Amino acid sequence: MAFSLAAGFVLAIAIVALLVARRRRARGVPIVARDLTTRTPAEESLRRSEATSRAFLESASESIVIADATGRIVLVNARTETMFGYARAELLGQPVEVLIPAPLRERHVAHRATYMAAPRIRSMGRGLDLAGLKKDGTEFPVEVSLSYVETDEGIRAIAFVTDISERVAFQRAARQADKLAALGTLSAGIAHEINNPIGIITSRVEVMMLEAEEVGLPAEVRKDLEVILRHARRVARITQGLLSFARQSAGTRGPVNLNQVAEEIVQLARKDMSRARVEVTLKLAETMPTFVADANAIGQVLLNLLTNARGAMPEGGEITIETSHLAAARSARLTVRDTGVGIPPEIMPKIFDPFFTTKSEGTGLGLSISHGIVQDHHGTLDVRSEVGRGSTFTLTFPLDTAPGA
Repeated sequence: MAFSLAAGFVLAIAIVALLVARRRRARGVPIVARDLTTRTPAEESLRRSEATSRAFLESASESIVIADATGRIVLVNARTETMFGYARAELLGQPVEVLIPAPLRERHVAHRATYMAAPRIRSMGRGLDLAGLKKDGTEFPVEVSLSYVETDEGIRAIAFVTDISERVAFQRAARQADKLAALGTLSAGIAHEINNPIGIITSRVEVMMLEAEEVGLPAEVRKDLEVILRHARRVARITQGLLSFARQSAGTRGPVNLNQVAEEIVQLARKDMSRARVEVTLKLAETMPTFVADANAIGQVLLNLLTNARGAMPEGGEITIETSHLAAARSARLTVRDTGVGIPPEIMPKIFDPFFTTKSEGTGLGLSISHGIVQDHHGTLDVRSEVGRGSTFTLTFPLDTAPGA
């Protein structure tokens, strides 16, 4: 949500008033023997002004960080504490760079010095890619609006910080959806054109192999036919993947329980997992409501995730499948967590792109198809990963279309 000029003006006035009030208190009040329960009109006015200013500051929906000319934090509001995960006392006196990811700090120091030399009002949303850093090390996208005030103690820079994580995620999802829709149309056309000739090739080669046994063709010829058939069948599988990616045919939908889907798919894949020295653990919610979905499609997504997780653990490892009912959000969640090699940060933005794969034998359609299936069910598919420590894929489905909802 953009920070309005009116709101910024009111907050700026409040901040100035608060800084002035603090300055007056800092100058000290002579100690005299008088009744402390009484206040002069000037003192009462100052108290009310400071209380009002602080109320404006603390009620702001944006994080407000005020720094002096050296970049030290002199004042923050409650939203700053919740946004960055610090207690107020931990931030006061710290350089503002403590709230910025390490790779950006050196550049920010130069920007800060330039700004303090010639302060100006800079509105939010200038197309800059900015990031904040939480106390726990989490980075998140932000927008920052800058203003300043001149006080007896020097320039004070005021930063209004907005967490735009949800907006960025929505924009990324929208771009992905547009890209998948365009590629889906193209893939469907290509798949339909390839399907018929590859079917004819496959059937003819199978007939030729039967005839080769009857006629007694040389072994080299039979071997060549086997190679042709193997690759023809691979093309057929890719074509089927393209059709699945294009999602041209909707499956039958009915009440689906994630616990049941998880149990069935694990039962199906357990033997392959065991051969790969992968242990699969189920942690199913005691009560899991149903929602309207294509059970086969949801199962396909889970099987794709299990297959990818197994591939990420060539020496074996553990996969944990967990279900949960998010009653407050009226949604059902399925989480697949592995102890594999993890996904490098530079690859993460591409993993749902069609035909992107790091495997020599992969088609790069598994995660794209999974993403499309989840999206068709109005759900979300999120991923977190750390190199060397594994990946976690989280599927969340709304329950609004559940029977009886």
